[in-house]
Amino acid sequence: MHLPSKKWLCIIGLIIIIGLVLLCGTMLSKERSVSNLYIIPAGVFSPPSLSYPAPPSTIATPAGIVTTTTPPVNASSPVPGIGVPVMTANTPASGPDTRSSLDVLRGAPFTINGTVDNLSITKVQVWVLNGTITTTSIPVMPDRTFQVTFDSRETDALSRTYASAVLVQYPLPPDHFAISWDSNRSEAIETKSGNTTPLLAHLKDPGMYPTTQVDYLEQGIRAAGDSAKIYFLNGVDGWITIDPISPVKPGTLVVRGNTSLSVGTPLAISVGTVNMHPTPKIYDWSHEIADEGTTLVDHGPFGVNRYSVIIDTSHLNTGKYLVSVESRDENLQADADSIVELIAEIPANPAQGNYINWSRLALPDLVVNKSLTPVMLEGELRIVPHGTPAGNNELPYGSIIVCAPDAVCRIFDPSGVQTLAVYNSNEARIMEVPNGAMIDSGTVGNVTFIRLNGDVILTKIDEYPRSP
Repeated sequence: MHLPSKKWLCIIGLIIIIGLVLLCGTMLSKERSVSNLYIIPAGVFSPPSLSYPAPPSTIATPAGIVTTTTPPVNASSPVPGIGVPVMTANTPASGPDTRSSLDVLRGAPFTINGTVDNLSITKVQVWVLNGTITTTSIPVMPDRTFQVTFDSRETDALSRTYASAVLVQYPLPPDHFAISWDSNRSEAIETKSGNTTPLLAHLKDPGMYPTTQVDYLEQGIRAAGDSAKIYFLNGVDGWITIDPISPVKPGTLVVRGNTSLSVGTPLAISVGTVNMHPTPKIYDWSHEIADEGTTLVDHGPFGVNRYSVIIDTSHLNTGKYLVSVESRDENLQADADSIVELIAEIPANPAQGNYINWSRLALPDLVVNKSLTPVMLEGELRIVPHGTPAGNNELPYGSIIVCAPDAVCRIFDPSGVQTLAVYNSNEARIMEVPNGAMIDSGTVGNVTFIRLNGDVILTKIDEYPRSP
């Protein structure tokens, strides 16, 4: 058995720490493993951000400023041409986050593309924090775009530990930068008064890392009324791509792709669930994280090096999994991530499931819709008020879930009409409940009730047995 990669060791360690915090904290909603379900109080636990390619979309910062970015070494982005790495961050970011971590190929020019949404803004101010602090004014083009470019000398000096931070400061229209850098005093100051502020003064604290300095800088800029976008740059020594992987049954998973790393470079390949969760102190991850695989870079066609490895996924549950490929040469940093869906075959003749005392359940007649084919949940289950669900994993108050022996969870509305069928995946075993909710997993065996203010807001029935 191979040891987990450093990435998974860090993630599991973080999960254990968060689990201990949850156990020690005083909460109305208690996190625990019940009836094949991990309960997560809303706002208490957020699964670690496992970086994987997001679908393109454009977002606006609080000031309405639009920015775009994507890592140049990206598992889902095909390398243009033969062996030519992507070196432009220009795919729109997803979600409201104003921070991005970018892998940048050392010794190659790199560009961050951005956009403003106000025609009166003619320039942005770029701060680079990497042991020293410098600022540059970047013009905005007539089409509202701008480019922040780093030459090969600058990228060659990048650290492997995200120790360089870039902050793009967007002014209030038209070009009023509330915060500026005084190079003579080596201080960030209010442009109008010429004075520093308590937040900005922290940039001069001795021994402070650039990644911490940029936190204070961002707070100071936002407090003054401007907007900001932060990029953490991580220098890498090569690129890796992962060939697209279609949904597949647990068993064997073939992971292959291209790389600029030289022939013979050792690679480690890991496969683990996307949706991590708090766990007991002793927990068996074997149904959610596969044993790590290793391989060596080999020659490929057209002068592009290739790699390929087979991962044993036979013990893994149905669910979404993060596939990670990383160099195991300590002097050559390169990695890539992708997503694969593992979906177990639905049995024609399911085995007998858990016993349910249906007579003790006050339920409407459940009307099964056989025309609904199962789909994968978009994320862990969440209980939300009526009229607010945004994805197939968000269930309105009063929903009923029946996870049957055929490994399909059928979801019913409060009147008993089936609205959805989903695979009984890792995602279906994790549930975020509203703050203040009470969990009852003992009144009826293999049934979990979630109550809020005395009302049952969800009933989950587990006929499907737990993994051995």
